[in-house]
Amino acid sequence: MVSKKSLKINLKQIKALVERNLYLEVRFKSYILFTRYISPFIQILMPLIIFNVIFTIRDDYLFGYWTGINYILFLFIAFCIQFLRKIVLNFSHLFNREKFWKTLQALMVAPVNRYVLLFGFLISEIILISIPFIFFFIFAFILFPINIFYLFLVILSFIALAILFGSIGLILGILIITKEGIYSAVNLGLTLLFWLSCMSYPLQIFPEFVQSIILLNPIYYFIDTIRIFWLMGLDFNLAITFLTPTHIIIVVGVTIILPVISVYLFNTFYDKFGISGY
Repeated sequence: MVSKKSLKINLKQIKALVERNLYLEVRFKSYILFTRYISPFIQILMPLIIFNVIFTIRDDYLFGYWTGINYILFLFIAFCIQFLRKIVLNFSHLFNREKFWKTLQALMVAPVNRYVLLFGFLISEIILISIPFIFFFIFAFILFPINIFYLFLVILSFIALAILFGSIGLILGILIITKEGIYSAVNLGLTLLFWLSCMSYPLQIFPEFVQSIILLNPIYYFIDTIRIFWLMGLDFNLAITFLTPTHIIIVVGVTIILPVISVYLFNTFYDKFGISGY
């Protein structure tokens, strides 16, 4: 059991780490502007064009729960997810930067709990992408308002997704400083997982054999849960037919287990291989 004193120390360390990362990040304003703000717009532009054409030709088309009325909502959600997705790659960028500056060793030997590293980096990244995220979230809420209960579920689901991305980012971070060869392979596999997550497209638009592969991807369930919870506030009867126990089990289970796994892998790889590439 964590003591009150220990918890207070961890919170202070998280706060210090967040302040340090924010100070370092704002020094590279052009990098932040492109990678965190402009890049998500580029990635979501094509689905916006495609669905606009589809539903302009036939407004009665239906892809699962995606319709000509609500597809804009789901693309706004995809915008928000694209901003959160940057957490994954930025974690490895942060660790690689510390490695390049030769400050990583000091960070590793400091009396800091590895969970402090995870949540310190995660909170600082969330703060950096908060402005565009909040803008699109509020804009989506204005266009598609829902009651406070479903809004709470949506926000909770976004937090779970951020923890998922932060945990994955921590794993990539330790790989880039210890085993760069493995990092490249894992990063490639992660790119395929994102492509098969239905971030910007409905599941039903893909062929059945691709759908069966997508249903094995845990990231898909996080994203689909956010959309379904929001849709429940608009059309409960439609949304509830797409919410399955698998959604809840995977989202809750992975949110709890993956941070523990990521910290374990971080400690294991660092203790066994140290920092490579110096």
